[in-house]
Amino acid sequence: MVSGSKGIFWHVLFASNGKAAKVADYLKTIDIECFFPVHYKERRMRDTERKRLTLQPLIGNLVFVKSSRKRLEPHLKEIKLRLCIDSDLYYRDLGTREIIVIPEKEMLNFIAVAGRTKKHVTYFSNNELNLEKGKKIRIIGGDFEGVEGIFLRIKGKQQVVVSLHNILYAAVAFIPTRFIIPVE
Repeated sequence: MVSGSKGIFWHVLFASNGKAAKVADYLKTIDIECFFPVHYKERRMRDTERKRLTLQPLIGNLVFVKSSRKRLEPHLKEIKLRLCIDSDLYYRDLGTREIIVIPEKEMLNFIAVAGRTKKHVTYFSNNELNLEKGKKIRIIGGDFEGVEGIFLRIKGKQQVVVSLHNILYAAVAFIPTRFIIPVE
């Protein structure tokens, strides 16, 4: 789980009421690495039938932060004061109440997929897919080279699914089979 040294991990922060983007902006200004996933969504323009694509948060309340807790703690206090947030910012496991920490490789796979706002990626919650039916693979070419995931048939199409710590799954629309190798 350790990303490098000095206890640096990928933490998940939760900020309700659309404040996650402001949390990510603040963290970027103080040079703490974070990932706030966004995607394009079709929206109807007001008082018309026309539609346009707008950039929207993928998971509106979550920000992923790579830092040690020691470095992050004072900044979280400042964020809570600035944005008038009363609750704890750390996202916790619902059962154990432990702070969720994402393994480095899992987070890098998710960033490689979810960070591509123009590529067709479908997102699923943790109860929509049965990953046990798939095979673990690595992509060896194309835009997603190096990503590891589960090769699975979803709605009749073969897709590569990347898991983010049972929070969210991202499925890449199409990967040619020549770019896929099995992983043991």
